[in-house]
Amino acid sequence: MEKFNLTWRTFADPGDSGPGPIVKQWNMAATPTMYIIDHKGIIRHKWLGAPGEKAIDAALEKLIPVAERDGKK
Repeated sequence: MEKFNLTWRTFADPGDSGPGPIVKQWNMAATPTMYIIDHKGIIRHKWLGAPGEKAIDAALEKLIPVAERDGKK
């Protein structure tokens, strides 16, 4: 996270000799797999492979105002 100046939670899930426990539990088909989970804990976007900055930014730009609005209620 520090190397790439990421401001969101991220993790790696290495297993000893194959997929790690999170990969198994979430039944992930590829790595990287990226999710955007909204403020209510609902998966709003999932990408197999890296979607690129523009796709992530576009998804977040739609969700952040909703989270901010709900936070003020």
